[in-house]
Amino acid sequence: MYNCQLFRYGCRDMASTRSRTPRGQGAALRDRLLDAATELIDEHGGTAGVSIRLITKRAGVSPMALYLHFEDRETLLREVIFRGFDRFLEAIEAGRDAHETPRDRLLGMGVAYLAFARAQPAFYTVIFGRVWPTEDGPPDPEPAEPKDPEDPGRRALQALVDAVEACGPDGADGWVTALGLWSGLHGFATLTATRPLVGWPPEEAFVRRLLDVWIP
Repeated sequence: MYNCQLFRYGCRDMASTRSRTPRGQGAALRDRLLDAATELIDEHGGTAGVSIRLITKRAGVSPMALYLHFEDRETLLREVIFRGFDRFLEAIEAGRDAHETPRDRLLGMGVAYLAFARAQPAFYTVIFGRVWPTEDGPPDPEPAEPKDPEDPGRRALQALVDAVEACGPDGADGWVTALGLWSGLHGFATLTATRPLVGWPPEEAFVRRLLDVWIP
């Protein structure tokens, strides 16, 4: 089973305010601003109302300090989103690489997906909630014609498609099957968080059943 201990440091455990960063530690300040924005997005359920004033207050700096590292609020929020996808991608790749057979590798990705959603709720809200800071929304993750191969969101979806296709003929339609698996995993992650008393099965048991449905 995937080692959920990797995610023991959830964003909810961060302090609501932080001590000031000594002069010269610009990278640390940048990370604090990103952490603060991530926490606020999670608390607000999206980017609405997450202002520069709130972000910098949570980070323990003046509003002007934000502009030393980010062009504007939109730039910072988009960086938060891509940062979340980077962490998510690392998680599902670790789950995949812990197994050898194609089906077990796909199972590992699914279990890691749910572990991430449960243990990192702030980042999960950031990358899969309605939090995109512009009207354009997230870039289309269609892997056939990737606009930016380094986009962690596209790479995460492509990793799932590749794992599905590696399962053989039953997973040949990788794109549709990957979307089906993603929909099931997202539904489970969302509903277990909002309706915990329903009586949900263990995460691994659910992922196995999901694979049986989509890749018999």
